[in-house]
Amino acid sequence: SPWIFPRFAPKMAEGGEGWTPPFSKRKCLCVITGGSKGFGRSVAVALSAELSRNSHIVVLGRNSESLRDTEKLCKAMSPHIQITTLFGDLSKASVIGGVFACLRFQVDPTDYNHALLVNNAGSVGNVSLRTCEHSNPQELDSYFNLNVSSAVSLTAKFLEFVRPGNLPCTVVNVTCDEAQRPRKCHALYCAGTAAREMMFKVMAQEEPHLRTLNYNPGPLETDLKTKVMTEAADSEVREEIRRLRDDNQLIDPDISARRLVQVLKEDQFKNGQVVNFHFEES
Repeated sequence: SPWIFPRFAPKMAEGGEGWTPPFSKRKCLCVITGGSKGFGRSVAVALSAELSRNSHIVVLGRNSESLRDTEKLCKAMSPHIQITTLFGDLSKASVIGGVFACLRFQVDPTDYNHALLVNNAGSVGNVSLRTCEHSNPQELDSYFNLNVSSAVSLTAKFLEFVRPGNLPCTVVNVTCDEAQRPRKCHALYCAGTAAREMMFKVMAQEEPHLRTLNYNPGPLETDLKTKVMTEAADSEVREEIRRLRDDNQLIDPDISARRLVQVLKEDQFKNGQVVNFHFEES
């Protein structure tokens, strides 16, 4: 069953005696979704600087050319890290199975000491519509397939994939303020991120021997914010983003990615809880 998760000694999850932090000279297998640009790319580059020699980073994305740029940046940061890029649209149900079919030919999980999955892929959705205007069921299915279903399915497949190696695992879900706070024109985004965040909180209770983190990178200076600023149906929402940008309140994705890596290195977070960019927990 794809829902069989690897189990490990409790002390390995709790940071107690005998626990080795995941990036302390450990050969790591890492999978990052949404890594062709933005925060996902920044996470890939930040991890490249920290992972030990011969670790392997697998970057998934929807833009093959941008994925090549991510690969170049990672290799420039650390030529001793193996980088694999896989192109695919996670809103398509068949893609996830294809991803792990490819990995089985390239990766032996028994070669590694730790496994890390960063669920970053996602989209803001159609912000030009208000909630009562989302009447197209095909568009809704596509949105939630990418932003919710694919994260659930990919996490299960990843844990199943690494199970033969009996690896300690860390699973990161990239979340946001909108997972807990409603915002006009963001009905799909709020619902999708809230669902994902809760799914990982449930998994943390069900699988206490995994390390599970919901990381909120803060308001990032990315294409997502530009899309909201130009397309949101509500003028107040557009103005809010414009004001954040004008006041230099948007966060550089590289800075937030390095903060995420620091959180993972310190390994002090509680399973399933949200850790914000400023190290606040909720």
